[in-house]
Amino acid sequence: MCWERVFSLGSPTTSALRLVGAVGYVEKVDTRRATDDLTARARIRDSAFRLIATEGARGATLRAIAKEAGVSSPLVLHHFGSKQGVIEAVEEWVQTQLRAATADDGDSADPSRAHARRTEEFAALMSAEPLLRSYIRRMLLESSEEGLDLFSRMVTDGAGDLRRRAGSGMARPVEDVATVAAVITLMALGPVLVPDHLVHVLGDEALVRWHAAVSDLLSAPLYPGRAADDAD
Repeated sequence: MCWERVFSLGSPTTSALRLVGAVGYVEKVDTRRATDDLTARARIRDSAFRLIATEGARGATLRAIAKEAGVSSPLVLHHFGSKQGVIEAVEEWVQTQLRAATADDGDSADPSRAHARRTEEFAALMSAEPLLRSYIRRMLLESSEEGLDLFSRMVTDGAGDLRRRAGSGMARPVEDVATVAAVITLMALGPVLVPDHLVHVLGDEALVRWHAAVSDLLSAPLYPGRAADDAD
């Protein structure tokens, strides 16, 4: 099943990237804004995203955001109310991209294939927008209030997906959904948070090997004897 998603990347005024296909490819498409006001708001948000990805939330000051976007500080306040308002808008935009990449099981009735599909879409999203990697890594490893909130949202979304998949038979029910969702979230984020470490121990194929191992762990019990004992 082909999938298609459009999201603003870097160039904030008239263009975006379209991600198409099972593993994705990138092409330029026109996303010209309806009004100048909306264009300015998107430009400010995209500029804040780039700053947070490269400088961290602390480095994305109101003045720096305005300078990066080529607008005045009062205009930033007009659209977002405060620096915190801009940061929250960026976080919501990032969450929207992550949900779109991981929520769809496609038309597969096989849980393992559905997980592989979600993994491919997540990897395609990270490849299409490298700054997303930097943004997530900075936000989570800095342990700021914003980073804690981002991780909390990821886990909450993951828990909702687990409940939905359990209800449709695509995953087995678990007692502590929040904890399982946190574990799966961290497994997915490993290559984003510590990419150099994984390449150091796993080589150039680290990403492929990591995803294959995660899929294997989620598809079959690592300790089948324990699983059998629990069933009894």
